[in-house]
Amino acid sequence: MATKRMLTRNERIDILISRDGDLCFYPDCRKSFKTQEEMTFDHWTPQSKGGTWEINNLRLMHKRCNALKGDRVPDANGILPATKREPNATERRNARKGLRTEVCSLCDSGRKLGEDDVCLSCGSGPMPRTFPHWKKMRAQDCDHDLFWCWACCIGIAERRPAILDVLNADEVD
Repeated sequence: MATKRMLTRNERIDILISRDGDLCFYPDCRKSFKTQEEMTFDHWTPQSKGGTWEINNLRLMHKRCNALKGDRVPDANGILPATKREPNATERRNARKGLRTEVCSLCDSGRKLGEDDVCLSCGSGPMPRTFPHWKKMRAQDCDHDLFWCWACCIGIAERRPAILDVLNADEVD
């Protein structure tokens, strides 16, 4: 009974180069290899999904490309499904802040709308729904002259009328 001899690394590489060429098989790469040390064997159908070490299931890839492919299974046309990439810290931060959108010229992005109105142009409701957090000031931190706090807004704190600042006047006639 004859035993089947295992192919060496160099024999496998020679067979794969003659079949596929001296290019990385990862679809987004397709660059040639500089040395044999750059080459890794990729299981086109991953071992975790039933792939084997048979030559017809092996492809040559760069180490990074092989890692990018991971255990994705190509479809019938040999196309890999898209990867689900987690957003990095900058992308998460930008998503939290939200991108600045164009301001609607009809409703000024909700600033000109009444409490129950909806803009016919952009569909937004009245904005802001609440007093902006960055504008909130504690009464003990307010000088009741230049800045406004809740006490200034409802008239608890005595405050010089703002029109006097505009007119540079001392008192209102």
